[in-house]
Amino acid sequence: MATPSLLETRALLLKELLQRNGWQGILLNRIDNFAMATGGARNYVSTQADLGACGIFIQEDGTLHYAGNSIESTRVMDEELASPTCMANPFLWFEDSPASWCRKNFDGTLVSDDGSLGENVDGALAGLRSILLPEESENYRRLGVDGASAMEATLRSIEVGTSETEISARLIYEGQRRGCRVSVSLVAADDRIARYRHPLPTLPGSPHEQHVKRYVMVVGGIQRDGLVLSLTRFKAVDTLPEGVADAYRRICAVDVRMQQATRPDQHLGEVFTACQRAYTEFGFQENEWHNHHQGGSTGYAGRTSKGQPGSTFPCLDPEWATIVRQKLGADTTVSSAFAWNPSAPGVKSEDTFLLHDNGHQEIISQTPGLSPMDLTTTLGEETDVIKASMATPDFR
Repeated sequence: MATPSLLETRALLLKELLQRNGWQGILLNRIDNFAMATGGARNYVSTQADLGACGIFIQEDGTLHYAGNSIESTRVMDEELASPTCMANPFLWFEDSPASWCRKNFDGTLVSDDGSLGENVDGALAGLRSILLPEESENYRRLGVDGASAMEATLRSIEVGTSETEISARLIYEGQRRGCRVSVSLVAADDRIARYRHPLPTLPGSPHEQHVKRYVMVVGGIQRDGLVLSLTRFKAVDTLPEGVADAYRRICAVDVRMQQATRPDQHLGEVFTACQRAYTEFGFQENEWHNHHQGGSTGYAGRTSKGQPGSTFPCLDPEWATIVRQKLGADTTVSSAFAWNPSAPGVKSEDTFLLHDNGHQEIISQTPGLSPMDLTTTLGEETDVIKASMATPDFR
């Protein structure tokens, strides 16, 4: 549940956004923006939707209003928005919608994050979704510990003959029992790893059903407090195919180069240039990055902004960092989060890390049960960036 202090701080930042753009109010219905605006509150019923079952409306003076029907209002106001600063006047489920309720009760230039009320300004919220306050960074660290633990527990359960569906279900179970929502659970065994970059697990009884024979890739998108942790891990259950271990080491080196290039004064396009160089530096095809997106900025969205050539999205938005310090004090640490995911046939590397405004980085998705790789020879230098080795057959 969002604490009042974080809820109120986010309201101050949204008030700044409204005043700078000349908007008198903004309606946030999207699950990611609702979480960002409230410090992690949940407005969804279906976990498969982009839009929640209710919204939050913010006036230009920073006043917060629950915008939704009476079905959701009791739980949301009790357990998600428990604050005297947020007002609620719910309507009956058949009488209205959040957008029309806002039109009836407020005047001026009103906007929304889904186009239901005035202009769709979701893009203008990207900077706010990427900026993390100290309390949010701490929430992220705790999510990292639990998400990594869920991944390790899943890897321990895998042996020769385990089906992809069983692995996916285990990751979802292990995440849920730790208080997390697993929004992405991708699994590929053996030859499917090289064929598909987004491998949905094969279904039981289908002609494509696959069970692990030699090695498997497990990809997790794990959420709590509105924040998204992304990580990919591998387990070998038998002898790896020829060349896989070497390719895995090299793709991890690409990931290291991307993290090294992620600095507060850089844009995602500059990091992407480092990514393109790294693929060739470590022996991959020059255009290997064409075959999958390479990740990017995360936080209150799986990818707030993907890295791509020429992107001007800042690694750490200086304008919003300045605004945060004005509101909370000059010594406030402002952070952003990233999940890069370089890949090549049969291999991938992915972790989530925090970038602080002093340039310090911390990987929050570390899996301590897996030994760290020694990448010194591959990189030609020592690095503080930790990449996990593949789990071995005896990892149980």
